[in-house]
Amino acid sequence: MSVSGGLVLASGLMVPGRGLLHAAKEEFEGPLPNIDVGGIIRPPGALPEKEFRAKCVSCGVCVNTCHVMKYDAIAVSGLKDLTNFGTPYIKDMRDFPCALCMECPPLCPTGALKPLQKEKVSMGTALIDFSLCFGWNGDVCLSCSKACPLGATVFDFYNGEWGNQPYINEGCVGCGLCVKYCPIGGSAIKVVTKQKYNNLKDSYKADFKSLISLKSEERYNVVYGQNLPKIMERGRMVEREYR
Repeated sequence: MSVSGGLVLASGLMVPGRGLLHAAKEEFEGPLPNIDVGGIIRPPGALPEKEFRAKCVSCGVCVNTCHVMKYDAIAVSGLKDLTNFGTPYIKDMRDFPCALCMECPPLCPTGALKPLQKEKVSMGTALIDFSLCFGWNGDVCLSCSKACPLGATVFDFYNGEWGNQPYINEGCVGCGLCVKYCPIGGSAIKVVTKQKYNNLKDSYKADFKSLISLKSEERYNVVYGQNLPKIMERGRMVEREYR
Protein backbone atom coordinates (compact mmCIF):
# COMPACT_ATOMS: atom_id res chain seq x y z
CA MET A 1 0.00 0.00 0.00
CA SER A 2 1.29 3.47 -0.79
CA VAL A 3 0.96 6.53 1.41
CA SER A 4 2.21 10.07 1.06
CA GLY A 5 5.99 9.91 1.10
CA GLY A 6 6.50 6.15 0.92
CA LEU A 7 5.20 2.59 1.04
CA VAL A 8 3.80 0.53 3.91
CA LEU A 9 4.97 -3.09 4.07
CA ALA A 10 2.77 -5.94 5.22
CA SER A 11 4.53 -5.79 8.58
CA GLY A 12 3.30 -2.23 9.03
CA LEU A 13 6.69 -0.62 8.53
CA MET A 14 6.86 2.46 6.34
CA VAL A 15 9.61 2.58 3.73
CA PRO A 16 10.49 6.16 2.70
CA GLY A 17 10.03 7.21 -0.91
CA ARG A 18 12.68 8.98 -2.97
CA GLY A 19 11.62 12.43 -1.79
CA LEU A 20 12.16 11.57 1.86
CA LEU A 21 15.43 9.79 1.17
CA HIS A 22 16.94 13.03 -0.05
CA ALA A 23 15.18 15.40 2.35
CA ALA A 24 18.08 15.83 4.77
CA LYS A 25 21.41 17.20 3.58
CA GLU A 26 24.73 17.44 5.40
CA GLU A 27 25.94 20.96 6.00
CA PHE A 28 29.49 19.81 5.28
CA GLU A 29 30.89 17.21 2.93
CA GLY A 30 31.58 14.01 4.83
CA PRO A 31 35.08 12.80 5.70
CA LEU A 32 37.17 10.86 3.18
CA PRO A 33 34.95 11.90 0.24
CA ASN A 34 36.91 9.73 -2.20
CA ILE A 35 36.06 6.58 -0.23
CA ASP A 36 32.50 5.25 -0.46
CA VAL A 37 30.93 3.21 2.31
CA GLY A 38 30.90 0.09 0.14
CA GLY A 39 27.24 -0.80 0.61
CA ILE A 40 24.91 -0.59 3.58
CA ILE A 41 25.81 -1.28 7.20
CA ARG A 42 23.71 -4.06 8.69
CA PRO A 43 22.62 -4.28 12.36
CA PRO A 44 24.93 -6.14 14.75
CA GLY A 45 25.01 -9.91 14.41
CA ALA A 46 23.95 -9.93 10.74
CA LEU A 47 24.83 -13.08 8.82
CA PRO A 48 27.02 -12.78 5.68
CA GLU A 49 25.13 -10.67 3.17
CA LYS A 50 23.66 -13.36 0.90
CA GLU A 51 22.55 -15.47 3.86
CA PHE A 52 21.17 -12.39 5.59
CA ARG A 53 18.99 -11.40 2.65
CA ALA A 54 17.79 -15.00 2.28
CA LYS A 55 16.66 -15.18 5.90
CA CYS A 56 15.44 -11.64 6.57
CA VAL A 57 11.66 -11.39 6.11
CA SER A 58 11.37 -7.63 6.75
CA CYS A 59 9.38 -8.23 9.93
CA GLY A 60 10.67 -5.07 11.58
CA VAL A 61 11.39 -6.61 14.98
CA CYS A 62 14.94 -5.22 15.03
CA VAL A 63 13.70 -1.76 14.00
CA ASN A 64 11.04 -1.73 16.69
CA THR A 65 13.45 -3.04 19.33
CA CYS A 66 15.93 -0.29 18.51
CA HIS A 67 13.13 2.27 18.75
CA VAL A 68 11.95 0.95 22.12
CA MET A 69 15.54 1.16 23.37
CA LYS A 70 15.45 4.82 22.22
CA TYR A 71 18.43 4.52 19.89
CA ASP A 72 16.52 4.63 16.58
CA ALA A 73 19.61 3.49 14.72
CA ILE A 74 17.94 0.91 12.47
CA ALA A 75 15.75 1.70 9.47
CA VAL A 76 14.53 -0.31 6.49
CA SER A 77 16.00 0.19 3.03
CA GLY A 78 13.70 2.06 0.66
CA LEU A 79 13.00 2.42 -3.04
CA LYS A 80 16.44 3.81 -3.81
CA ASP A 81 17.94 0.34 -3.23
CA LEU A 82 15.62 -2.34 -4.60
CA THR A 83 18.16 -5.12 -3.96
CA ASN A 84 17.91 -4.48 -0.24
CA PHE A 85 14.35 -3.16 -0.21
CA GLY A 86 12.64 -3.68 3.13
CA THR A 87 15.74 -5.00 4.91
CA PRO A 88 17.28 -3.30 7.97
CA TYR A 89 20.41 -1.17 8.03
CA ILE A 90 22.03 1.47 10.23
CA LYS A 91 20.53 4.62 8.81
CA ASP A 92 22.74 7.49 9.96
CA MET A 93 26.08 7.01 11.72
CA ARG A 94 26.38 10.74 12.40
CA ASP A 95 23.22 11.10 14.46
CA PHE A 96 21.92 7.57 15.04
CA PRO A 97 24.82 5.10 15.39
CA CYS A 98 24.44 1.62 16.84
CA ALA A 99 24.90 1.62 20.63
CA LEU A 100 25.83 -2.09 20.65
CA CYS A 101 23.13 -2.79 23.21
CA MET A 102 22.82 -6.21 21.52
CA GLU A 103 19.08 -6.42 22.15
CA CYS A 104 18.01 -6.97 18.53
CA PRO A 105 19.86 -10.21 17.60
CA PRO A 106 18.18 -12.47 20.20
CA LEU A 107 14.76 -11.23 19.08
CA CYS A 108 15.26 -11.87 15.35
CA PRO A 109 12.70 -14.62 14.55
CA THR A 110 14.54 -16.04 11.52
CA GLY A 111 18.16 -15.97 12.65
CA ALA A 112 19.17 -13.31 10.11
CA LEU A 113 20.70 -11.59 13.13
CA LYS A 114 22.77 -13.92 15.27
CA PRO A 115 23.24 -13.35 19.02
CA LEU A 116 26.90 -12.75 19.88
CA GLN A 117 29.14 -10.70 22.14
CA LYS A 118 29.64 -7.11 21.07
CA GLU A 119 33.39 -7.70 20.68
CA LYS A 120 32.57 -10.19 17.92
CA VAL A 121 30.31 -7.85 15.93
CA SER A 122 31.43 -7.16 12.35
CA MET A 123 29.31 -4.31 11.04
CA GLY A 124 32.17 -2.37 9.47
CA THR A 125 35.39 -0.50 10.19
CA ALA A 126 35.82 3.16 11.11
CA LEU A 127 38.40 5.24 9.24
CA ILE A 128 39.80 8.57 10.42
CA ASP A 129 40.24 11.39 7.94
CA PHE A 130 43.63 12.60 9.18
CA SER A 131 43.23 15.90 7.36
CA LEU A 132 40.18 16.76 9.51
CA CYS A 133 40.96 15.12 12.86
CA PHE A 134 41.83 17.60 15.62
CA GLY A 135 44.21 15.09 17.18
CA TRP A 136 46.26 14.85 13.98
CA ASN A 137 46.47 18.59 13.51
CA GLY A 138 47.94 19.95 16.72
CA ASP A 139 44.83 20.04 18.94
CA VAL A 140 43.76 17.85 21.84
CA CYS A 141 40.70 15.66 21.35
CA LEU A 142 39.95 12.19 22.69
CA SER A 143 36.21 12.24 22.10
CA CYS A 144 36.15 9.31 19.65
CA SER A 145 38.11 6.97 21.91
CA LYS A 146 36.02 7.92 24.94
CA ALA A 147 32.82 7.15 23.03
CA CYS A 148 34.02 3.75 21.79
CA PRO A 149 32.38 0.84 23.69
CA LEU A 150 35.55 -1.22 23.16
CA GLY A 151 37.98 1.56 24.07
CA ALA A 152 41.65 0.62 24.27
CA THR A 153 41.22 -2.58 22.26
CA VAL A 154 40.28 -0.50 19.21
CA PHE A 155 42.29 2.71 19.58
CA ASP A 156 46.04 3.06 19.21
CA PHE A 157 47.71 6.40 19.96
CA TYR A 158 50.83 7.84 18.38
CA ASN A 159 52.30 10.39 20.74
CA GLY A 160 54.50 13.03 19.14
CA GLU A 161 55.13 16.73 18.74
CA TRP A 162 51.70 17.08 17.10
CA GLY A 163 49.86 15.53 20.02
CA ASN A 164 48.29 12.22 21.00
CA GLN A 165 47.23 11.07 17.54
CA PRO A 166 44.47 8.41 17.40
CA TYR A 167 44.35 5.47 15.03
CA ILE A 168 41.47 2.99 14.82
CA ASN A 169 42.78 -0.56 14.46
CA GLU A 170 41.15 -3.65 12.98
CA GLY A 171 39.46 -4.49 16.28
CA CYS A 172 36.80 -1.92 15.33
CA VAL A 173 33.32 -3.44 14.92
CA GLY A 174 31.80 -0.48 13.06
CA CYS A 175 29.13 0.74 15.50
CA GLY A 176 29.69 4.40 14.55
CA LEU A 177 29.62 5.97 18.01
CA CYS A 178 32.95 7.64 17.20
CA VAL A 179 31.34 9.22 14.12
CA LYS A 180 28.59 10.77 16.25
CA TYR A 181 30.86 12.16 18.94
CA CYS A 182 33.54 13.59 16.67
CA PRO A 183 33.21 17.34 17.37
CA ILE A 184 34.31 18.69 14.00
CA GLY A 185 31.53 19.79 11.66
CA GLY A 186 30.51 16.82 9.50
CA SER A 187 32.74 14.43 11.54
CA ALA A 188 36.27 13.29 10.73
CA ILE A 189 35.35 9.59 10.82
CA LYS A 190 33.58 7.34 8.33
CA VAL A 191 32.45 3.73 8.78
CA VAL A 192 32.83 1.48 5.75
CA THR A 193 31.79 -2.13 5.25
CA LYS A 194 34.29 -4.84 6.13
CA GLN A 195 34.60 -5.80 2.47
CA LYS A 196 35.35 -2.20 1.53
CA TYR A 197 37.96 -1.96 4.27
CA ASN A 198 39.67 -5.14 3.11
CA ASN A 199 39.89 -3.67 -0.39
CA LEU A 200 41.42 -0.37 0.68
CA LYS A 201 43.34 -1.13 3.87
CA ASP A 202 46.74 -1.37 2.18
CA SER A 203 46.46 2.10 0.66
CA TYR A 204 44.93 3.55 3.86
CA LYS A 205 47.75 2.14 5.99
CA ALA A 206 50.31 3.41 3.48
CA ASP A 207 48.88 6.93 3.75
CA PHE A 208 49.00 6.67 7.54
CA LYS A 209 52.64 5.54 7.56
CA SER A 210 53.55 8.28 5.11
CA LEU A 211 51.95 10.88 7.37
CA ILE A 212 53.71 9.86 10.58
CA SER A 213 57.05 9.67 8.78
CA LEU A 214 56.93 13.29 7.56
CA LYS A 215 59.66 15.59 8.81
CA SER A 216 58.63 18.47 11.05
CA GLU A 217 58.72 21.11 8.32
CA GLU A 218 56.79 18.91 5.89
CA ARG A 219 54.15 18.14 8.51
CA TYR A 220 53.90 21.85 9.40
CA ASN A 221 53.19 22.70 5.77
CA VAL A 222 50.51 20.02 5.52
CA VAL A 223 48.78 21.05 8.76
CA TYR A 224 48.89 24.82 8.31
CA GLY A 225 48.79 24.98 4.54
CA GLN A 226 46.15 22.33 3.79
CA ASN A 227 44.33 21.01 6.85
CA LEU A 228 43.68 23.87 9.25
CA PRO A 229 41.79 26.03 6.71
CA LYS A 230 39.32 23.13 6.21
CA ILE A 231 39.08 22.50 9.94
CA MET A 232 38.46 26.17 10.75
CA GLU A 233 35.71 26.32 8.13
CA ARG A 234 33.91 23.39 9.75
CA GLY A 235 34.43 24.55 13.32
CA ARG A 236 34.32 22.67 16.60
CA MET A 237 30.91 21.51 17.82
CA VAL A 238 31.58 21.34 21.56
CA GLU A 239 28.14 19.89 22.24
CA ARG A 240 29.12 16.75 20.29
CA GLU A 241 32.15 15.93 22.43
CA TYR A 242 31.76 12.78 24.50
CA ARG A 243 31.72 13.40 28.26
